[in-house]
Amino acid sequence: MIETLQSLRIVFALTVMLAHFSYAGIEGKSTGVGPMFFMLMTGFVMSRSYGAKVLDGSFEYGKFLLRRLFKFYPLHLLCLLIFIAIHRHTLEMKDYQTLLPNLLLLQSWIPMESFYFSWNAVSWYLSDLLFFLLLFPFLYKGIGRMSGKNLSRLVSGLLVIYVVYVSFIQTDDLNYWLYIFPPVRLFDFIWGMVMWRCYELYPKEDRWSHPTIIELVLIVGVVMTIITYPVHEKWHVALIHWLVLIPVVWGFMQGDRHGGWVSRFLKTRIMVWLGGLTLDTYLLHQLVFAVMVSNVAKHDIQLPYVVMLLICLTVVVFVSYITHTWFVNPINNRLLTLFIKKSRQ
Repeated sequence: MIETLQSLRIVFALTVMLAHFSYAGIEGKSTGVGPMFFMLMTGFVMSRSYGAKVLDGSFEYGKFLLRRLFKFYPLHLLCLLIFIAIHRHTLEMKDYQTLLPNLLLLQSWIPMESFYFSWNAVSWYLSDLLFFLLLFPFLYKGIGRMSGKNLSRLVSGLLVIYVVYVSFIQTDDLNYWLYIFPPVRLFDFIWGMVMWRCYELYPKEDRWSHPTIIELVLIVGVVMTIITYPVHEKWHVALIHWLVLIPVVWGFMQGDRHGGWVSRFLKTRIMVWLGGLTLDTYLLHQLVFAVMVSNVAKHDIQLPYVVMLLICLTVVVFVSYITHTWFVNPINNRLLTLFIKKSRQ
């Protein structure tokens, strides 16, 4: 495990939570960096964990998919049930028409907000993730054998395709066609795979000079990207984010061995532990926010925005820990025993 990248997951999950937290007349603002970081990281981690097996022929496609599904699908179902429990009095028949695509993780393929943001809205990410996982071994068979020159050609070709796509796209729903649509978000996943292949070809072992300064520059880049996001959303959704997030992933991957103060902070036990709860916090946070904010309003409790935010984030972490410990892990282990380990006997 690369501890710095593990901890960065919860940092970028926080950007998603802040974007979705609305209270006391202050609305959250989308930044786009969180999901993109997760997609890059997924491509990188899948390549690091399974790439060699894909290339040597020992990769087992069915077991790979089951293992990955067991990690997130039971939690997805739990979040659906919690959503129904919270909103049971306001759900209408039209809402239930979107349930089947959501259950099958097909919602991000339907260009209608009522579908791709249906039920637990953040689950659109799981729909894209499933698409990436289905394609992973086929993509890596090519990328995993590429030379540096061929990687450069691949990257150049994909960038041209993306720029042409963005330049000519004419739609009122940029949110879907640039932010949700799985084939477009596949670019993020591929960059993660390319980064791993680059790491294999050009590993960096030398200790940096002034590593803390480099880390702070990377952080400033992320902050500036977030601040300027509304200026030209059409290009920020990917191109400008890639210019920042790819160096961030690469830089903190290297920082795991010879980083500065920021990397040392990310490698602390509490940060690594929080990083392990990222998926849980990502899928549960909007549900927790809805319960907390509605109960505060119901009891006419007046809290400052910052106080309410800190309380809600604390509750999200607590609920995520309980869910991870008492539901996600036991269910995952049970499913692995039934479908993976038993098949080896």
